[in-house]
Amino acid sequence: MRKLWVLALLAVAAGGCKKEPEKKNRPTDQEILARQDASCPGGTVQGCLQAALEAGRKGETEREVELSNKVCDAGYGRACTLLGSLYWQGRGVEADSNRAYTLYMRGCEAGDAAGCFSAGICHRTGACAEKSDVKAKELLQRACKEGDKRACANLG
Repeated sequence: MRKLWVLALLAVAAGGCKKEPEKKNRPTDQEILARQDASCPGGTVQGCLQAALEAGRKGETEREVELSNKVCDAGYGRACTLLGSLYWQGRGVEADSNRAYTLYMRGCEAGDAAGCFSAGICHRTGACAEKSDVKAKELLQRACKEGDKRACANLG
Protein backbone atom coordinates (compact mmCIF):
# COMPACT_ATOMS: atom_id res chain seq x y z
CA MET A 1 0.00 0.00 0.00
CA ARG A 2 2.83 2.38 0.88
CA LYS A 3 4.54 1.71 -2.48
CA LEU A 4 1.30 2.42 -4.30
CA TRP A 5 0.91 5.73 -2.44
CA VAL A 6 4.50 6.75 -3.28
CA LEU A 7 3.98 5.83 -6.94
CA ALA A 8 0.77 7.88 -7.04
CA LEU A 9 2.58 10.90 -5.55
CA LEU A 10 5.42 10.53 -8.06
CA ALA A 11 2.96 10.34 -10.92
CA VAL A 12 1.18 13.49 -9.76
CA ALA A 13 4.49 15.30 -9.22
CA ALA A 14 5.78 14.26 -12.64
CA GLY A 15 2.58 15.45 -14.29
CA GLY A 16 2.81 18.79 -12.51
CA CYS A 17 6.34 19.33 -13.77
CA LYS A 18 5.43 19.08 -17.41
CA LYS A 19 6.28 22.20 -19.31
CA GLU A 20 3.19 23.88 -20.65
CA PRO A 21 3.25 24.03 -24.45
CA GLU A 22 4.13 27.43 -25.83
CA LYS A 23 1.24 29.39 -27.22
CA LYS A 24 1.88 30.57 -30.77
CA ASN A 25 0.08 33.88 -30.49
CA ARG A 26 1.28 34.85 -27.04
CA PRO A 27 3.21 38.14 -27.28
CA THR A 28 6.75 38.33 -25.97
CA ASP A 29 7.82 40.98 -23.45
CA GLN A 30 9.47 42.86 -26.32
CA GLU A 31 6.21 42.85 -28.31
CA ILE A 32 4.27 44.13 -25.32
CA LEU A 33 6.72 47.01 -24.86
CA ALA A 34 6.65 47.73 -28.60
CA ARG A 35 2.92 48.23 -28.38
CA GLN A 36 3.39 51.11 -25.94
CA ASP A 37 4.29 54.37 -27.65
CA ALA A 38 3.32 57.70 -26.14
CA SER A 39 3.69 59.47 -29.50
CA CYS A 40 0.94 57.32 -31.02
CA PRO A 41 -2.77 58.03 -30.59
CA GLY A 42 -3.92 56.29 -27.43
CA GLY A 43 -0.30 55.72 -26.39
CA THR A 44 0.00 52.46 -28.33
CA VAL A 45 1.46 51.29 -31.61
CA GLN A 46 -1.99 49.84 -32.36
CA GLY A 47 -3.24 53.43 -32.13
CA CYS A 48 -0.67 54.42 -34.74
CA LEU A 49 -1.87 51.63 -37.02
CA GLN A 50 -5.45 52.82 -36.76
CA ALA A 51 -4.33 56.40 -37.39
CA ALA A 52 -2.34 55.26 -40.45
CA LEU A 53 -5.39 53.49 -41.86
CA GLU A 54 -7.54 56.55 -41.21
CA ALA A 55 -4.95 58.80 -42.88
CA GLY A 56 -5.06 56.51 -45.92
CA ARG A 57 -8.85 56.77 -46.09
CA LYS A 58 -8.56 60.57 -45.96
CA GLY A 59 -5.87 60.68 -48.66
CA GLU A 60 -3.20 61.93 -46.22
CA THR A 61 -0.50 59.73 -47.72
CA GLU A 62 2.51 61.39 -46.08
CA ARG A 63 0.99 60.78 -42.64
CA GLU A 64 -0.01 57.26 -43.67
CA VAL A 65 3.59 56.52 -44.70
CA GLU A 66 5.04 58.04 -41.51
CA LEU A 67 2.74 56.12 -39.18
CA SER A 68 2.91 52.86 -41.15
CA ASN A 69 6.69 53.01 -41.03
CA LYS A 70 6.63 53.44 -37.26
CA VAL A 71 4.21 50.53 -36.79
CA CYS A 72 6.16 48.30 -39.19
CA ASP A 73 9.36 49.01 -37.24
CA ALA A 74 7.49 47.88 -34.10
CA GLY A 75 6.95 44.48 -35.74
CA TYR A 76 3.35 44.66 -36.98
CA GLY A 77 3.26 42.73 -40.23
CA ARG A 78 0.07 44.34 -41.48
CA ALA A 79 1.72 47.77 -41.38
CA CYS A 80 4.77 46.50 -43.29
CA THR A 81 2.49 45.11 -46.00
CA LEU A 82 0.56 48.39 -46.15
CA LEU A 83 3.81 50.34 -46.43
CA GLY A 84 4.98 47.95 -49.17
CA SER A 85 1.83 48.72 -51.13
CA LEU A 86 2.49 52.44 -50.78
CA TYR A 87 6.01 51.97 -52.17
CA TRP A 88 4.70 49.77 -54.98
CA GLN A 89 2.12 52.38 -55.98
CA GLY A 90 4.33 55.39 -55.28
CA ARG A 91 1.73 56.89 -52.93
CA GLY A 92 3.32 59.36 -50.51
CA VAL A 93 6.78 58.03 -51.43
CA GLU A 94 8.78 57.54 -54.58
CA ALA A 95 7.76 54.26 -56.23
CA ASP A 96 10.32 51.56 -55.42
CA SER A 97 9.53 47.95 -56.30
CA ASN A 98 12.54 46.56 -54.43
CA ARG A 99 11.56 48.38 -51.25
CA ALA A 100 7.98 47.18 -51.73
CA TYR A 101 9.14 43.56 -51.93
CA THR A 102 11.34 43.95 -48.83
CA LEU A 103 8.38 45.34 -46.90
CA TYR A 104 6.05 42.58 -48.16
CA MET A 105 8.55 40.02 -46.87
CA ARG A 106 8.81 41.81 -43.51
CA GLY A 107 5.03 41.66 -43.30
CA CYS A 108 5.04 37.99 -44.22
CA GLU A 109 7.72 37.12 -41.68
CA ALA A 110 5.72 38.98 -39.02
CA GLY A 111 2.71 36.81 -39.77
CA ASP A 112 0.69 38.90 -42.22
CA ALA A 113 -0.81 36.61 -44.87
CA ALA A 114 -1.34 39.53 -47.26
CA GLY A 115 2.40 40.22 -47.13
CA CYS A 116 3.11 36.61 -48.09
CA PHE A 117 0.58 36.89 -50.92
CA SER A 118 2.12 40.10 -52.27
CA ALA A 119 5.67 38.74 -52.04
CA GLY A 120 4.50 35.57 -53.79
CA ILE A 121 3.00 37.62 -56.63
CA CYS A 122 6.30 39.52 -56.89
CA HIS A 123 8.08 36.21 -57.50
CA ARG A 124 5.40 34.93 -59.84
CA THR A 125 5.50 38.01 -62.08
CA GLY A 126 9.12 39.04 -61.62
CA ALA A 127 7.90 42.63 -61.25
CA CYS A 128 9.46 43.33 -57.85
CA ALA A 129 11.57 40.25 -57.12
CA GLU A 130 13.45 37.58 -59.02
CA LYS A 131 10.98 35.54 -61.04
CA SER A 132 10.73 32.17 -59.32
CA ASP A 133 7.79 29.80 -59.54
CA VAL A 134 9.18 27.83 -56.60
CA LYS A 135 9.36 30.84 -54.27
CA ALA A 136 6.02 32.12 -55.54
CA LYS A 137 4.33 28.81 -54.77
CA GLU A 138 5.96 28.60 -51.33
CA LEU A 139 4.80 32.10 -50.36
CA LEU A 140 1.32 31.66 -51.81
CA GLN A 141 0.92 28.36 -49.93
CA ARG A 142 1.99 30.09 -46.74
CA ALA A 143 -0.50 32.92 -47.35
CA CYS A 144 -3.28 30.45 -48.16
CA LYS A 145 -2.55 28.45 -45.01
CA GLU A 146 -2.81 31.71 -43.03
CA GLY A 147 -6.22 32.42 -44.56
CA ASP A 148 -5.59 34.66 -47.57
CA LYS A 149 -8.27 33.57 -50.07
CA ARG A 150 -6.56 35.34 -52.98
CA ALA A 151 -3.52 33.16 -52.42
CA CYS A 152 -5.64 30.01 -52.33
CA ALA A 153 -7.30 31.03 -55.61
CA ASN A 154 -3.90 31.69 -57.20
CA LEU A 155 -2.73 28.21 -56.27
CA GLY A 156 -5.58 26.73 -58.29
